[in-house]
Amino acid sequence: MAVEYINQNYYGQAQPQTEVKTRTVTKIHVVSLSKLEKLVYLSLITLIALVSIYMLSLKYDAYQTNSKIAAIEQKIVHQKSVNGELNSEAMKQSSYERVYSKAKSFGLSLNNDNVKVVQKNVTN
Repeated sequence: MAVEYINQNYYGQAQPQTEVKTRTVTKIHVVSLSKLEKLVYLSLITLIALVSIYMLSLKYDAYQTNSKIAAIEQKIVHQKSVNGELNSEAMKQSSYERVYSKAKSFGLSLNNDNVKVVQKNVTN
């Protein structure tokens, strides 16, 4: 380690101060790759890019399929509600009071000897 300052009382006389200049030298080392290494790196980068694109396309296809499934499920729910309304309308149209009023409007009369009971969905 170099001495930059010497006390005047140490030797009895003053010595001139000198500045030490340091210079930083940076070494530039360029690594050269062989053609085979360049080919391997390029093929790896290409492979990674292709796999990424393939994975994104799979995700997009899955998203489209899920959106189609949701749309179809929504149509099914709507159709079930329409079927329920139609079923209730059919039950209302086939009620005894309505049939009796229609028969009466056509001039038919009720004869208990000719009446047969028909039931729908009979379970024992």
